[in-house]
Amino acid sequence: MDLDLEGKRAYLTAASSGLGEAVATELVREGANVIISSHDEDNLRMAVDSITEATGRTETIDYTVCDLSDPESIQDATWKAIDNLGGLDVLVTNHGGPRIDPFSELSLEDFDTAYQGILRSTLQVCQESLPALSNGRGSITNLVAASALEPSASGAVGNVFRPGIYGLSKVLSEEYGESDIRVNCVSPRGIMSDRIEQKLSQRAERQGISEQEARGQRVAELPVSDLGTPESFARTVAFLASPAADYVTGAVLPVDGGWHRHAF
Repeated sequence: MDLDLEGKRAYLTAASSGLGEAVATELVREGANVIISSHDEDNLRMAVDSITEATGRTETIDYTVCDLSDPESIQDATWKAIDNLGGLDVLVTNHGGPRIDPFSELSLEDFDTAYQGILRSTLQVCQESLPALSNGRGSITNLVAASALEPSASGAVGNVFRPGIYGLSKVLSEEYGESDIRVNCVSPRGIMSDRIEQKLSQRAERQGISEQEARGQRVAELPVSDLGTPESFARTVAFLASPAADYVTGAVLPVDGGWHRHAF
């Protein structure tokens, strides 16, 4: 399928590694001009080199430094990306993984920090980007962990603020639909990445089992036969963000191997 991404201008946050980098790689492979951001310039340089090697395209990937904990940095990086791209067609928001702790072990300051890093940063990136997207048909795709759909005690800060991104997406899809701007969420779970490997290691240590056994436990939660790959996840995001999905907006699309069992 032709996703019609050739020459499209895309900006991605928190995309120097993991799923963000995988999505950036897929967008570049599809012909988009992409700028990625994160707070670590060394990681960004390595990600650009990796994406270039994977795609063979050197002229369509660049980076800008953006600290999602700093509103001024968010503004500067977003404006710089839009200026360097000459406009904006695709925005993909992402954020770093929050602390994995129960409510009883967290302070109000921990929640303040998580609010900025998860919800407020996403809101601000969208707000800074919308004027550029309003100049033509565009899309916003927010990456939000599927676990927020069924919160558990172990990830209190993420489960408090991530659902707000679902609400934000729905509001923006309603308000900017007449401007032909689509806004959706993609919700990953069980996609192999450094963070998932860390979680598997923590589970193995906690239960006194091997990491392979811990992985088997995660797979047993799913109707499919294995965990997902970053490449598969990235293809799904690229489709939803592209003009090929021009009638999809206000949606939350789980990419979780069937872990989410609710019919609605």
